[in-house]
Amino acid sequence: MRIFKGKIQFAILFLVTLITSCTYEPVDGTVEPDPDSGGNVASGVFKADFSGNTWTAKETQAIISGNFIEIAAINSKGEAFGIMIEGNTVGTYAANVNLVAYTPAGSEYGYWAINEDNPTENTGSVIITSINTTTKTISGTFQFKGYWTDLDNPKPAIQFTNGVFKDIPYSTQEETNDLFTAKVGGVNFVATDIFTSEINDFITIGALDANFNNLSIAIKNTLGTGSHTIENTVGADVQGYFEDINDEYKAVSGSVTITSNTNDRIKGTFQFTTNGVTPFIITEGNFDVEY
Repeated sequence: MRIFKGKIQFAILFLVTLITSCTYEPVDGTVEPDPDSGGNVASGVFKADFSGNTWTAKETQAIISGNFIEIAAINSKGEAFGIMIEGNTVGTYAANVNLVAYTPAGSEYGYWAINEDNPTENTGSVIITSINTTTKTISGTFQFKGYWTDLDNPKPAIQFTNGVFKDIPYSTQEETNDLFTAKVGGVNFVATDIFTSEINDFITIGALDANFNNLSIAIKNTLGTGSHTIENTVGADVQGYFEDINDEYKAVSGSVTITSNTNDRIKGTFQFTTNGVTPFIITEGNFDVEY
């Protein structure tokens, strides 16, 4: 199992995608959680202790798809917890080789369960105690030592204890027409999870494979059909990214061709070359997704 080395913006995208009305699709699709007897969507319980207080979620959501379990929780202040586990069964998962994080409201940084100075440090664990396939809920516990991700402005680590999530509704899989394929260095990129979101005037489309490699593109939502050149500039209308175990790499050349763009679905192709000592060459990219 690899150490999750993703950038903080991916975690924020993950949290926003789960909690808001954006679209998240496992490769085989999702259905909405079952409503409770009162006709409302059940939210379950998610809480944890840190800094002398007990944190309690206002909203929660979870997805079990492909090789991953993902759980998100947010409170009324906009503070959020995110858990992304490489696994899909009950059991104990080490925090430092998965994604376990707390993000303060309005911050692009957070407290993650990985020590950049000592990545092998045992920072805690997540225990999945129950996956109820009848009620479609997931339960478990967690505890971890969180390290601040802004290395230029360090803060003391925080110990998160007594973490509990109980009866969190999770989405299940069904057939979907969503598509995201490509080749990385001539090798097929096989997506296990596809994510889309429209944030800050950009439609972000991406996917994870079984090794947590992350391939994504970002498209200005005002762009119409046609070919659009990827430029290596801040805030460019079209951007591309590839992330592996070592780092995140940005596209420095290439293009995205939009063949169709409606109010909630976008289709097209892409190809690009990244930066890095040994650039990644992305070819034969295709996407047809709801956002």
